[in-house]
Amino acid sequence: MKVKLKNIGMLDEAEFEVGNITLICGENNTGKTYATYSLYGYLDFLNNNFISSILPIVQQYLNDIKLEEYTIKIPIHKIITIYEDIIKNIHKTYKEKLSEILAGKDGDFDSSSFFNKDLDSFLNKIDIDYIVTSFEDFSNSKNLINLSAINKEYIELDYKNDEENFEAKNRLTIIKIMQFLTSFFIFLTPKYPRAFILSAERTGASMFQKELDVNKNEIVDKISRVKGSDIKEAVIDILVEKYSRYPKPVKDNIYFVRELDEVIKQTSFIQDGISKNSKNKDLYQNILDLLFEIVGGKYLVSREGIEFAPGAKKRITKGKFLIQRASSSVRSLLILNHYILYKAQKGDILMIDEPELNLHPKNQILLARLFTLLANAGIKVFITTHSDYIVRELNNCIMLNKLSDEQIHSLKSKNYIKENKIDSKNIKAYIAKNIKGKNTLEEIKITEDEGIFMNTFDDPIDTQNENQSIIYEKIWNQNDK
Repeated sequence: MKVKLKNIGMLDEAEFEVGNITLICGENNTGKTYATYSLYGYLDFLNNNFISSILPIVQQYLNDIKLEEYTIKIPIHKIITIYEDIIKNIHKTYKEKLSEILAGKDGDFDSSSFFNKDLDSFLNKIDIDYIVTSFEDFSNSKNLINLSAINKEYIELDYKNDEENFEAKNRLTIIKIMQFLTSFFIFLTPKYPRAFILSAERTGASMFQKELDVNKNEIVDKISRVKGSDIKEAVIDILVEKYSRYPKPVKDNIYFVRELDEVIKQTSFIQDGISKNSKNKDLYQNILDLLFEIVGGKYLVSREGIEFAPGAKKRITKGKFLIQRASSSVRSLLILNHYILYKAQKGDILMIDEPELNLHPKNQILLARLFTLLANAGIKVFITTHSDYIVRELNNCIMLNKLSDEQIHSLKSKNYIKENKIDSKNIKAYIAKNIKGKNTLEEIKITEDEGIFMNTFDDPIDTQNENQSIIYEKIWNQNDK
């Protein structure tokens, strides 16, 4: 997936492509988080609002569809026009939602744009022949389609034997047309991953979630002061006041933590694959083992709240305590832990703003290895990071790709496994930087021999080493006097 955006928060202009692993590095206030949040919002929008984007467009063209007693004829050129309008409507509607997603004010994103370049390229290749071929594939895969004729001029559907007392131009006809076209456009449109995000504020989600809960007494008090006809508006006002100041990724993290008692009733494809003894069972088990090593214990959801039992894997041996009393790393890893155990589905994209948050360098290194395991299990990983440890470990995993499985096995003392290998072609890396007064993303060179050329960390490290040498030299010269 390729994205092009302009004037979104701190990011003036950028283009980037999503790989199996995507990382964005760079100095503070250069727009990394805006790239992440806007992409998350877009994927969430596509997966949850695509149907609602189709229906009003289809409705506008109902009069152009020919209805006879038992048949519906839809001109091919109209299908192309409708689809073009759907894509335009998606871009327009998402732009209107940017303020809500990024917690901006009215007018903050009037000059913004966010384009899915793949979707635009796909739209450019759609012609009559493509529609005919696609619809033939669609009709073969869907039982609800009563296809009677298709050519380069129109598609004809025949419902003569489908419903008793079927009459043209009645409500049932309209429903069938809407159902057919909506299903076809969903079938036609490229599929995009379900997005799950860990915001940089995730550490606090478990701490201030209660503060963000809507106070029931406040609602009751406000309702008691308004007229019956204004109750709905009063409640909406409270909700907007409480939540509008937080970007959608932050709110989604808060919702996730609040609903952990329901989340833990689910099973991720990783846990499910182990229980069903799938062919990837060993990979899935390695993911869980590495996750446990990073987390260092077990989370429990009880009436008392969220608790953490250090060192516990199955049995609790060292006691437990509320997460509010736990270290910041325990709070930082809570959502990642529960996503992997209970929510992850193959094909997802896991987005993490600053995965190194509150973690010791050792755990940052292990986290990079976990990302390669997740990528090889079928989950795309998208991160923004300031961690040189994570980038360097990803480089090691890229270079592992040049070794045989036997050679990697000989590195067992370093805890590498063959599933840590990642092809350099499957990683996309960018540096957020200011060029000629504009914040943008610059693609970083990646090679199989040396990995990711991320010099944003090299300069500060070189400067620090140089300063240390100068200071040491001064001390040495002073001692010689």
